[in-house]
Amino acid sequence: MTRLLLYSPCARFTELMRLTSWHQQRLSRALGRGGIGMGGIIIRCVDGEGGYDLALPISRRSLIRRGRITLNVNGFASNYLTMKHSVSITMQNTGLTDINNVFVRVYGDIDWNEPLRFRCGDAKAVEKLERDKCPINICNLVFNLGKSMAPPGSTFNYNYSFNLYYYPPRDYFSLDILNNIKYVSIRIPRSYGINGRISLGDVELTGYGSVRTSISRKYNIVHGVSLTPPGVLKIPIQIES
Repeated sequence: MTRLLLYSPCARFTELMRLTSWHQQRLSRALGRGGIGMGGIIIRCVDGEGGYDLALPISRRSLIRRGRITLNVNGFASNYLTMKHSVSITMQNTGLTDINNVFVRVYGDIDWNEPLRFRCGDAKAVEKLERDKCPINICNLVFNLGKSMAPPGSTFNYNYSFNLYYYPPRDYFSLDILNNIKYVSIRIPRSYGINGRISLGDVELTGYGSVRTSISRKYNIVHGVSLTPPGVLKIPIQIES
């Protein structure tokens, strides 16, 4: 199964060190005195990974106005497909503080030979995905927006791409809903190679919102409207050779 978080606000302690350029002891004191220990604006994420977040609820801090996720087959063999995932997001800062970083989490059957490529305005990054940095195939990445810092009320765009494996006859793509999502479309190819066919099973949504499917000449399309956290959008992918 392949799962994707469009935006994760949680940052591990080591990521906070990198972002702040603070020494470990200084950051520990800041979290202990000004945040965690005094019930301040910094809280621990309930993700089992020891991350940190702002106390302001995620759904009040950002809104994904529009998202598009497009899967395309890069290669295939008798027992797998390799698909490139291109993600494009328009996000609005609905919180009280600037959004200076974007957190991306990708996990599943990762193609370790292909890096994740990120872009937001003039900010670009190529992040090599490595097994030893992604325990149990979970990659948590932090990208600084540089000059594209988003003050409250502003809207900004970012995109990224990466490769994952899918295995016939049935695999899954899942989207974890951590932010309010006004609209998102997920496009999955209908064919590959000469005779290969791809179709969708019954799409499942936990949480609030509405989902419908459609078909274009090249893609199976899943449309999500007014999705509200917490929730998961699970898309069964049926692969025929």
